[in-house]
Amino acid sequence: MAASSIPHKMLTATALSATFLFTFSQFLLITAYPTIMTEFGVNATQVQWLTTAFLLATIIFIPMSGYFMNTFSAKSLVLFSMCTLLVGTAVGAAAPNFGVLVVSRAIQAIGAGIMLPLVQTILLSVFPYEKRGFAMGLLGAVINVAPASAPSLSGLVIDAVGWRALHGIMFVPAVVVFVLAVLFMKNVIEQQEARLDLLSTFLTVVGFAGFILGLSNVSTFGFVHGWTLIPLLSGGAGIVLLVRRQLQLEIPVLKVQLMRVPLFRLAMVLVFINMMLLLSAESILPMFAQDVLGTSAFLSGFLLVPGTILLSIMTIVAGRLYDKYGGRPPALAGFGLLFLSMVLFSTIGVDSSPYWIMLYFSVFMLGCGLTLMTLVTVSMNALPQKDITHGSAITNTFRQFGMAFGVITLTTVISLSTAREGVPYVEAAYEGTILVFWIMGACALGALLLSLRMNENPKPDSGEERTPE
Repeated sequence: MAASSIPHKMLTATALSATFLFTFSQFLLITAYPTIMTEFGVNATQVQWLTTAFLLATIIFIPMSGYFMNTFSAKSLVLFSMCTLLVGTAVGAAAPNFGVLVVSRAIQAIGAGIMLPLVQTILLSVFPYEKRGFAMGLLGAVINVAPASAPSLSGLVIDAVGWRALHGIMFVPAVVVFVLAVLFMKNVIEQQEARLDLLSTFLTVVGFAGFILGLSNVSTFGFVHGWTLIPLLSGGAGIVLLVRRQLQLEIPVLKVQLMRVPLFRLAMVLVFINMMLLLSAESILPMFAQDVLGTSAFLSGFLLVPGTILLSIMTIVAGRLYDKYGGRPPALAGFGLLFLSMVLFSTIGVDSSPYWIMLYFSVFMLGCGLTLMTLVTVSMNALPQKDITHGSAITNTFRQFGMAFGVITLTTVISLSTAREGVPYVEAAYEGTILVFWIMGACALGALLLSLRMNENPKPDSGEERTPE
């Protein structure tokens, strides 16, 4: 179906609105973590399961999204996704204990796992090749405003009426978007033959769930405990077997063969690092502001607002830059700014003004604005049109796994620091967070060096298969 023949403004707006709500819900509870820890009696590592459960559920469903998009219409997928958001929000509002609250996050994330690659594929189908940078910049502006706007708004609500009210501000917009999807969504994705392999589904769940569970248990049981090693090893084995299974299938659930395309593979590594840095910063900084610098929940979220505004602007600018100059210049500049911001964060002291966080986070978000959707566009333009559905699934798998890996690993570093005996909590939290900033800086520097290898084909491949390495 020719994209140009479809009146797509409302369709695009509906898809972007649904994606915004899922991204917004993902970050809505971050500012409430200290309050939730107190109410339910959980520690800093346990409360991160509200983020991890969301990421884990999306990671499980995203690899299957290529099958979903090739089997079901875009409209039915959007409607199903919105239903999971509504149900999960209702369950979270009434959660009697921490376990139910975690379950509510997983329910919401089922729809996110379908919606995130779906909206990317919709935009790449609707917009022509020469405007893909702008399209991805538009998507980035929508989904990247949520990580900082959600914590700032939630901080205001928490201080006024409590964290449970946060679910109420999600419900009405979700109903509105559901109605818009009924009215305006159409199927703009060219569907192909697809098969759902049950063994691949099983390996997806075992692989990603086991690996994430093992990582999350490090801070509680240590690196050599059975509750850490068994899930890590079984999860790693599951992922390896999943990849081998896809290579054997005539019609794979997830076309991992695309990783043989050199530019696509490089972009995936950079996407992983980028998302690892993004969610880690957005999760760590509000807790650092409250626990170490002594700010209120509202202020800890508000400190992220200017950076969010800059991110939204810079994402659209980066899209224009990509369409004109390609991906390498904005990627180099972006990772350079990310490295600089981590160096600046490491200079913050226990008695420093929290507004230094606001300034340095703005530098950080300028870098993210240059890299986030630029890398996605690079990866998609490295593939023929017929592989966009599977490319979107792989890209979003790397994005979500990068976020989960980063937030679990780096918050574990902080938790291990605060668990030391004889060290005051504020001092231990400060030392652990500064160490995390240096780790993140090293990752940003590594990504900067890898970006030097980014060489693109400036012309579309006219639908022909790119030659694998």
